[in-house]
Amino acid sequence: MTVSITDAWFTYRGEDTAALSGITFDVVSGTMTAVLGPLGSGTSTLCRLFAGQLVSRGALTGTIDRNGTVALLGDDPEAQLSGMTSHVGDESQLACRLYGHDPADAHRRARNLLELLGIGDLWNRRLDTLSGGQRQLVAVARILAPGPDLLVLDQPAQSLDPQMRVRLVTVLQEFCDRGGAVLITGHQTDELTRICEEVRFLDAGRLQTATPTVRSVGIWDSRPNDDATLSTMLRSQADPLLTVRDLTVDRGSSRILDGLDLDLRPGELTSVTGANGAGKSTLLRALLGLLDRSASVTGTITVSRLGEMIRLDTLPAHARSAHLGWVGQDAGLQLSAATVARELLHAAPLPPHRRRDRKRVRDHRLAAADSVLAEADLTEVADDHPFDLDVARRKDIVIASALMTETTVLLLDEPTIGRDLAAMTRLNAIIESFLNSGGAVLATTHDQRWANEFAHRRLRLIDGRARS
Repeated sequence: MTVSITDAWFTYRGEDTAALSGITFDVVSGTMTAVLGPLGSGTSTLCRLFAGQLVSRGALTGTIDRNGTVALLGDDPEAQLSGMTSHVGDESQLACRLYGHDPADAHRRARNLLELLGIGDLWNRRLDTLSGGQRQLVAVARILAPGPDLLVLDQPAQSLDPQMRVRLVTVLQEFCDRGGAVLITGHQTDELTRICEEVRFLDAGRLQTATPTVRSVGIWDSRPNDDATLSTMLRSQADPLLTVRDLTVDRGSSRILDGLDLDLRPGELTSVTGANGAGKSTLLRALLGLLDRSASVTGTITVSRLGEMIRLDTLPAHARSAHLGWVGQDAGLQLSAATVARELLHAAPLPPHRRRDRKRVRDHRLAAADSVLAEADLTEVADDHPFDLDVARRKDIVIASALMTETTVLLLDEPTIGRDLAAMTRLNAIIESFLNSGGAVLATTHDQRWANEFAHRRLRLIDGRARS
């Protein structure tokens, strides 16, 4: 299997600037290659070029020779599945069945891959009950099962915990040993990019001829820094803003969270790590009251607001949102306005006021939105449609919207996903400003370096319990 690209140029329809310029690149059988670049550098477009998905999207020139079949997995962790099935077993067999494989062969291939990826026990699970990382691995199994010649993976590790990444590394290495080829793109270095025989860098649509440092081209290095010095001093000795006691979540006969205790204090970032499916997102949703009726939740959740202790576990979700700002994994589900500025303006209802005070109240809201836009480094894109921006920017918009509610507690689900160095720096600045104002942040993440270096408290979920 060889894909050979020579002097390829591509410009999206309606754009004046080329997304890819003068790309010359070969991927051959038995090899793993990584191409890294900052957000907007063209890494996802390069994936589509290799997969042959650009012809209808704009002007493409150059020579592209493909010898074999290509399978592509995109970069959106919430859109990895086909939408044609409901259960893991059916989804993982789907591509084989569509290619005409014998049902028994499709079943065997899918079963084997799920076992190798460490999720064989999920065969009968509904897809909508899986974590983001579990869904991503099911999608990998689906496209890998038919046996493509080239596997193109755009940010494949972003939703995976370290153990899952190691399992995926093993599967990809075996795939290459059998003659397959793998191309990985992304904005971060991780366990997968470290095993690639070749790592190349993309900047503004051009492959770099020299070999720059990761930091110099804006790549976030997610590998833990063993030399990092961490301060264990608490920023504040004040009482907790959020107190959780004996939080237990059951779903059917499965216990997801088991008697969890948690304190979030002013000025502190608390990270929550753990394997895919350990219950990290479930924890945030339980605090917010967003779990569906199949889940049973017990325990107490208390927030301190203006000296008053409020029991959130007795309140519906819409009432809890006045105290807890939530940013989910898929920011697109929380966006609805036509511009970034309007998203912030409508993030919360205007406070009660008399008709004659309406202009003053609206002017105050406009000033607050301008301030938050600046704080989140969104001023330059204030008039853009949120879905015209990259995934990291969209998540920043949702964080900014939460800031507009004047909440003192932020719950962030995988905020580091898909970020390059610049986007990580922007995220850290937003969080630092919020903490300095006296807020508290609870963030789930698989980024071990970020958790180790930036969190003041670190919790790891194991068997439904939190370990510090």
